[in-house]
Amino acid sequence: MTTALNDQAAADVVAALGILPEDSWEIDDDRCDCTFQRIGMWTSPYLNTTLQVRACCIWKELYKLFPNFVREVPAFLDYNNGDQWKPEAMEWQAETDMPKSLWYRQLARQTGRSVADIRAEYRGRDDERPKGVVRPVLTVEPDASPTEILYEMIMGLADEVSALRAKMEGFEGK
Repeated sequence: MTTALNDQAAADVVAALGILPEDSWEIDDDRCDCTFQRIGMWTSPYLNTTLQVRACCIWKELYKLFPNFVREVPAFLDYNNGDQWKPEAMEWQAETDMPKSLWYRQLARQTGRSVADIRAEYRGRDDERPKGVVRPVLTVEPDASPTEILYEMIMGLADEVSALRAKMEGFEGK
C-alpha cells in the first residue's frame, strides 16, 4: 500500500510541476513545417520513461550541415510502376479525407508558398480538403462459401484495377 501511495505522490508531483506533456506528437500533427513529418517514440513501463523524437526536424538540421549529400527531387518515384518519375501530384484516392497537414503541404508545393502561409490561410477551411473515396461494399449471398467470397473480392479488385488503368492512361497522354 505504501509503495502505491508513494508512486501516486510522485506522479502527482511530476504532474504539478508541469513535466508531463499535455499533448502527444503524432505523424501528421502539423506542428512543424517539415515536408515529411516523422515522429519516433519509445516507451517502457519498466523504466518509467518515454522518449519522443521529432526526427523530421532533426534531419532537417542535419541536412543543413551536409547539403552536398541531400537532394529533393520535385517528382514522385513510382516504385510500383517500374521506378518511373511522376512530376505531377496524384489525386487523393484514400477512403478518408486528406489529412490537413498533407493538404497544407500539397498546396504549398503547388503554389510555391510556405507551409506556414498556407496553414494560416486555410485554417478553418476543412470543407475544401479532398474528400475520401467511398469503396464499393461487397455483397455476397449469406450461404456463400469462402471460395465464392474470395472470388467476388478478386473480381471487385479487378474492376478497381481496370478503372485505375483507364484513369492513368488519360494522364499519360497529357
